[in-house]
Amino acid sequence: MGPERFFSAAGLLAPAFFSAIVITTVIADSFAGERERHTLETLLASRLSDRAILFGKIAASIAFGWAISISSILAGTITVNVVNWHGQILMFHDAASWLILLLGPPLMGGVVATAGVLVSLHATTVRHAQQTLGVAFAVLFLGIVFGSNSLPAEWKAWFARIIFTWSQTELVLAAAGLLLAIDLALLFAGMARFQRSKLVLD
Repeated sequence: MGPERFFSAAGLLAPAFFSAIVITTVIADSFAGERERHTLETLLASRLSDRAILFGKIAASIAFGWAISISSILAGTITVNVVNWHGQILMFHDAASWLILLLGPPLMGGVVATAGVLVSLHATTVRHAQQTLGVAFAVLFLGIVFGSNSLPAEWKAWFARIIFTWSQTELVLAAAGLLLAIDLALLFAGMARFQRSKLVLD
């Protein structure tokens, strides 16, 4: 990417998506891996509360994905500056870019982490959890791509008006709000399904 593309809101979407992809490999191991290694009973027998265990697994995965994303952005920033050095440091300058940088990885990673926990809670193996997550996200992606083409013309016109009339900052904040709502819904679902007695019996 050139500096104009890299130091833009659109250029930051790639690292945000990358962090979400990385999380899928980690979160699948959260409970399915404990079950495979026969350490799940030990974890559940500890004095940690249910929420501490669940939130700890999710937070560790999100932090890992966020760290990977920030590392990618730092490496990209250094590379773009070295290649295009003209005596001035190039950096993100608009509010939308900084919002994506701060909110994108944790919110997108949160969707993957909370969904992954739901799968990993009752998956028999890590491989089974990874396959289930992979298929689910592939179906979701294809559904969005093909489903958007079959939307009514009025809906498409409404979305087009929003994209062309709202500022980038407003679009980022709206997307962040939507992702946060999905995060919370999946988190509450995970809290409802996390039952120590059933996990031990499984």
